[in-house]
Amino acid sequence: MKSSFDWRRPSHLMPDNHSPLAWANIRCPGLTPAAKHIQRIVQELPRRWAVYAYKHGRELLWVVLVGGTGTGKSTIFNAICGQGLSATGVERPKTLGPIVCAHRQAPVQDDFPFESVAVRSHSAEGEISSPRPGAPGDLLIIEHSREDLAHLAIVDTPDLDSLEVRNRAIVEDLYLLADAVVFVTSQEKYADEVPFQFLQRIRLDGKICFVLLNKAEKVLRWEDLNASLVEQGVSMARDFLWVLPYIPANPSEQLRRQEEFKGFLAVFLAQLARETMPQVLALERQRRTRALREQLGELIELLEHEHGEARAWLGRLEALHKSVCDKLLDQQRKHFDQESRDYLQAEVRALFSKYDVLRKPRRFVFKILLSPLKLLGLQTQGRQESRRDVLLRIRKKLNLEPIMAAVEKLNRSVLENLSPSDPNAPLYRTLRQSGIKLSDEEIRARVWDEQEKLAVWLEDTFNQLAQGIPKSKEWGIYSTSVLWGALILSFETAIGGGITFLEAALDSVLAPFVTKGAVELFAYQELHKIARQLAKRYQEGVLSVLHEQRDRYVEGIQSLTTPKGTMDELEALRHSLAAA
Repeated sequence: MKSSFDWRRPSHLMPDNHSPLAWANIRCPGLTPAAKHIQRIVQELPRRWAVYAYKHGRELLWVVLVGGTGTGKSTIFNAICGQGLSATGVERPKTLGPIVCAHRQAPVQDDFPFESVAVRSHSAEGEISSPRPGAPGDLLIIEHSREDLAHLAIVDTPDLDSLEVRNRAIVEDLYLLADAVVFVTSQEKYADEVPFQFLQRIRLDGKICFVLLNKAEKVLRWEDLNASLVEQGVSMARDFLWVLPYIPANPSEQLRRQEEFKGFLAVFLAQLARETMPQVLALERQRRTRALREQLGELIELLEHEHGEARAWLGRLEALHKSVCDKLLDQQRKHFDQESRDYLQAEVRALFSKYDVLRKPRRFVFKILLSPLKLLGLQTQGRQESRRDVLLRIRKKLNLEPIMAAVEKLNRSVLENLSPSDPNAPLYRTLRQSGIKLSDEEIRARVWDEQEKLAVWLEDTFNQLAQGIPKSKEWGIYSTSVLWGALILSFETAIGGGITFLEAALDSVLAPFVTKGAVELFAYQELHKIARQLAKRYQEGVLSVLHEQRDRYVEGIQSLTTPKGTMDELEALRHSLAAA
């Protein structure tokens, strides 16, 4: 028989058209005490929004039965539905998974909001062969064709105090769907902490709530139960608090004949009648909208606080990074002691003081011009090395230990000064995860790569300087040999000590060739400029290792921070809910 109930989804009841947020992008590094609360909100919000979207436009009242172990939820469920749908008995627990009693045309399964729950359906025309216990992780829909219950989805749930985490989680999810709750307890359970806290939550949320004390002794009166609840801060109106007697045999069937249960069922069906459904749904939609909006506002405020702390953290990181860089450069400048500087400078000056450009033959001059390279170990006997070989060999002379020590100093300073104290904070774990620290191999590869770039730049610079030198110009500063020797000495000096010694050595090499002519002076100044650029590029190459280590930490905290686009989406969603 086809139901006369209208299952269409009125467009005016749908929420504003928002694409789902990328909930996984909501994150925080854990720099404030509220980080744990942020994580809880982030876990709840996707479920709440999924329920919000699922419930809007569905003209169906969800009634969820909850209670502790052994209170008789399934007995009450069967009695309300008028059939033995859910398994009952003295063995506990009997309900292993939630069971929904719903009309066969009810939109329960379509777009069900909890992806982790497998939804199955079973027809129950007439009496079903045997009650179902449900299955963990599944939602079993038992379909019927009763018109009087066509607007209701009545749910029997696992125990609130179940030892199974999955069972407790699915009760939480189904509670989010509930428009009304039937809270079932018993004499030995009604004061238990877990169920009672859940009852207080239901009352604070303002949902329609019926409290049934099941399996009660005859001496227990309604007034006694009400007084006990009031003492614990829970006040219930007469029509929403019921005491049901203990029935030893066939309780689901016998219970329907009891006057107390008949009284409850009459009030239940009146409160949740088809005629009152629009008002009930409207109130619940308002409550969900308000709760979502408030939770979004709280989340945005807490995330903005985390953002502020993250910016301050980056400032402290930059200060540590600068301090380590400055110390490394200072160490590089002091690499050669004064005795070594004096010795090398004296040797270079002595060599060129013997040279007279105007009187010596070309071959002798060429031999003298190459002497600085021999002095510095840049030329082997026999076959002359190519410029490329010289540059690559100089690169390998670089001492990596100070650079590695500087990286280690930065890493240690970050852990000592910037790590959250809470081991559960996301940033605490990120700072210690594999791959965030540069390994010795990565440092070596990075430094050599920078030296390779430096060598390429130097050779390109030499080729540009050498272009246009006339073949007749064999002497003076324009000699390609002198150019190359000067630049190589600049390279070696930059690797060893820095710009101070570089200028002295460069002067020693070039001084004998500089005349009063404007052209020679201009070329001399150009070489000085190149030498300074060389030293600057070298320093930048060395510091690039520390820059990369710093950047890894920056990327680490940025990966834990909610992107601006997501923050804008959260703000837009909050405004949309306010308008709704």
